[in-house]
Amino acid sequence: MLAAPPLPRPDRPAAAPPPLPPPATLDPATWAALTYGQAVLGDARRTARLVATMAAIAAQPTASLPQQLRAPAALKATYRLLHEADVSAPALLDPHLRATRAAAAEHPVVLFVQDASHLDYSAHRATTGLGPLGDGRKQGLVLQTALAVLPETGTVLGVAASEVFARVPAPRPGERTDERQKRPRESDVWARLVAQIGPSPPGPTWVHVGDRGADVFTFFAECRAHDTQVLLRAAQDRCVTTATGELDYLCMAARDVPMQDTRPFAVPARPKTSKHPARTARTTTLAIAWTAITVEPPFHTRQQEPLPAWLVHTWERDPPPEEPEPLEWILLTTVPTTTVAEAWERVEWYTRRWLVEDFHQALKTGCRMEQTQLRDGAAIMRLVGLLSPVAVRLLQLRHAARTAPQQPAAAVVGEQMVQVVAHLTGQEPALSCAQFWRLVAQLGGHQGRKGDGDPGWRSVWRGWHYVATILRGVVLAADLAPP
Repeated sequence: MLAAPPLPRPDRPAAAPPPLPPPATLDPATWAALTYGQAVLGDARRTARLVATMAAIAAQPTASLPQQLRAPAALKATYRLLHEADVSAPALLDPHLRATRAAAAEHPVVLFVQDASHLDYSAHRATTGLGPLGDGRKQGLVLQTALAVLPETGTVLGVAASEVFARVPAPRPGERTDERQKRPRESDVWARLVAQIGPSPPGPTWVHVGDRGADVFTFFAECRAHDTQVLLRAAQDRCVTTATGELDYLCMAARDVPMQDTRPFAVPARPKTSKHPARTARTTTLAIAWTAITVEPPFHTRQQEPLPAWLVHTWERDPPPEEPEPLEWILLTTVPTTTVAEAWERVEWYTRRWLVEDFHQALKTGCRMEQTQLRDGAAIMRLVGLLSPVAVRLLQLRHAARTAPQQPAAAVVGEQMVQVVAHLTGQEPALSCAQFWRLVAQLGGHQGRKGDGDPGWRSVWRGWHYVATILRGVVLAADLAPP
C-alpha cells in the first residue's frame, strides 16, 4: 500500500519543485527531464535511467515497454528499476506530486477531485501481490487518485495524491460491531489522501471533491483537521440539524427546501454499464435549492464534533416518463453557499469530479496499465507511479485543444509544429489554436462531423504523436544533410 511520499535523503536533499508542472506540449525528452529529473532514488544513475525511460514512454504511451524502449539493455534496466526493493512508488511520483501542490498554491481556488478505480489483472493468474476485486472472482489492485483541478476552466494541474493497494479479503461472517469499528476500513483511503495533500497555504481555498464513496465522516473530519473544504455527493441519509434547529434526516430535509432557481442542462450520453442503463443525450431543466445545516456525527463517532455545512439540492424538474434515472444530486459542502450564483457554482464544481474518471481511463487505455506483463504487485504499483504523470499529460493535451481557440497556434506549440500540420493537411501556416488542434485530431482519426463533438484525448494524442514523429524526422534529416 502506498504511504505518504518519503522524506528526502539527508545526503541528497530534493531540489525545490518547479513553480508549475511542465507544459504537455513539450517534446518528450524535455518533458521527462522536468517531470522526473528531481526524483530521489538513492543513486543518480537510477534517476538518469528513470528520465530516459519516461522520455521513451511519453513518446509512445500506448505501446508496450519492449516497443517503447527497443534496446534490450534499456528494457532490462527498466525492469530492474521496477523490481528494485528500495525504490518505492511514492519516490517515483514524488517530484510530480510536489510540483502539482506548488502549482495549486498559486491559484485562489483549487479542487482536489478524488475517486477510486480498479486495475484488473484477472487474466494474469501468475501475478503475485494482488487482491480480490468485485465479487471476489477477479484479482487486481485498487487505485485511489486525487487530481488538482482549476474550477473555472477544468485545467488539470496534476496528481496531488495517490495510493494503490491490494484489497484484503472480506471479513469473516458474524463479525461484531465493535470488531468492525476497530479494524481498518477501505473507505479510510479518502481521508489518507487528504492527509497526504496537507493543509492549504494561507490565502488559497482548497476544496476536496468526491462522489458518494466519499460520504464517510472520517473524510469530513480529516478535511476539517487540515483546514480544507469539502464538497461531495451524499450517499448516507444522515441525521442533520436544520436551520430552524430541528433534527431531521438529510434526504427529507433536502426535499423540504423549496425550489429557488432553474437552469437548462445538457445531459450527456452514457453507454450501458454494469451499474447504469444506457442513456441518450438530451436537454432538460434543473431546479436548485440550498440551505444551511449541521451534520451530526454517526453514533459510533460521537467524540467527533457536529459539522456546520450547506446542503445544495439539484434535481430534474420535468424528467421524461421513459427516463429510468432522473437526475438528482444532494450535495454537502463546507464552502459557504448563500446566493443563487454560489449554489450553481457548487454544482459546477461537482461536475469537475468526472475528470478523475477520465484520468483513470487515460491511465488504463492510453497508457495500457492493465496490459502490463509484470508479475509482481509491487512492481505494478511502481509502474502506476511512473505512468500517472503520462496520463495527466494526455488530459492536458485534450484541454489544450479546447482552450484559447483564437490564439495563434505558433505561440503555443511552436512554428515548426504548425508548419508540419499545415503541410500534412494542405492548409496555410497561419493557423489559430482551434484550427490547429482540429487538424491534429483529424490526423488522429477524429472525423469532425456535426454530431461527433469535441475531440477526445485519444484522437488528439494519436494525431499529436504522428505530427511529432514527422517533425523529429524533419529535424533529423536536416542534421544528417551534407554541408
